Amino acid sequence: MGRNDNSEKITQLRPDSQVRKLKSRQRKFKEVHRVRRNRIIAGFLVLFLLLGFQLVVTHARTKKVEQQVAANKTSLAQVKSSNKKLREKRDDLKDSDYVAKLIRYKYKYTKANEKVYNVNEQGDDKQ
Repeated sequence: MGRNDNSEKITQLRPDSQVRKLKSRQRKFKEVHRVRRNRIIAGFLVLFLLLGFQLVVTHARTKKVEQQVAANKTSLAQVKSSNKKLREKRDDLKDSDYVAKLIRYKYKYTKANEKVYNVNEQGDDKQ
């Protein structure tokens, strides 16, 4: 009676061949899982590197464009200043008194029977 009751509670051990097959399947499953994990990590790494490279290239292009904009702004300021001076000069040349004064000063032109006196001012003394 005691032996029959105990035999129901006892399960048979698997044979060594089944244990080896099970361990082999487990190793294969772990290997496949490891390879898959490594491929996923490698994919994310490549994606990260590509995006990082694009970010660096975009940043470099932005810097270059900002430098060009700064150079163009200074150039524009110089051209505006020159343009303003030329407009003032053009407006002055429309005034006949200014033109007469300019011709007399620059080309030493005088009217008939006109006498010119050179007066040295304090800033003009050069000795």
